[in-house]
Amino acid sequence: MDNDQLVEQVRAMRPWHQDIEINDQVSSGKAFSPDGKLLPADNDNVSLISPRIRFERRAEVLYPEGLAGKRFLDCACNAGAYCFYARELGADYSFGFDVRKHWVDQARFVQQHREGFPADRIEFREMDLYELPKLELEPFDYTYFSGIFYHLPDPITGLKVAADLTRDILLLSTSTATQAGNPLGLTLAYESREKVMSGVHRLAWFPNSPEILVEILNWLGFAEMKVTKDVSNHKQRNRTEIVAAREKGRLEGLEGELKIPLVEGARPHIDWM
Repeated sequence: MDNDQLVEQVRAMRPWHQDIEINDQVSSGKAFSPDGKLLPADNDNVSLISPRIRFERRAEVLYPEGLAGKRFLDCACNAGAYCFYARELGADYSFGFDVRKHWVDQARFVQQHREGFPADRIEFREMDLYELPKLELEPFDYTYFSGIFYHLPDPITGLKVAADLTRDILLLSTSTATQAGNPLGLTLAYESREKVMSGVHRLAWFPNSPEILVEILNWLGFAEMKVTKDVSNHKQRNRTEIVAAREKGRLEGLEGELKIPLVEGARPHIDWM
């Protein structure tokens, strides 16, 4: 397939949420404009992001010697950008899955036509997070749990599925629903089953603050966490990102607010009758 045909096929597969390099001239963004920009209005109201730089900078801090010998897991992988980047940094194996066929088709298309970048030892599956334990996969060193928590009808169980497969680092990025009077709670929401940027279960839950996410991650066995992005107090709904490590001291050098241990008084106290 030459570049003109490649561009035509990429355009036919819109909307795209991740700008991914396919070869040195074509990416899923540059198929639409020379600078890789694609407005939501021209992309079925889906924003196009370029996540490479942030992923690589964080990986350089967490794994300064690269990802050689490491296994990478991406939950709700979309078009597979993070799996490709992890392989480029030397990961032995990347596994990405998404519940939406649309995104998995894009990931496999990029993998099939990628030139100049490693595309081997990467596997993509169309599947629901809750089905993941059935695969009986070996544990992963580095897990991305981005853009999925707030689409789940039972997000704590869902996060536990990913955590149980993670032996070192887990990144959790989620939209939040700020409620000052209930910072350690979850806010119920309903979403479309059809829209490609939504979940498929209709029922969903937004965490109300970084603190509740830290509490959940601590309960799941992560000893240290840093909030690397928190804009949850700026609007009713915004974004929180937390990097969690199994071992204390593992996040040294990573920019962000250290959140463990929490102040004991911040936790609700329950007297059982």
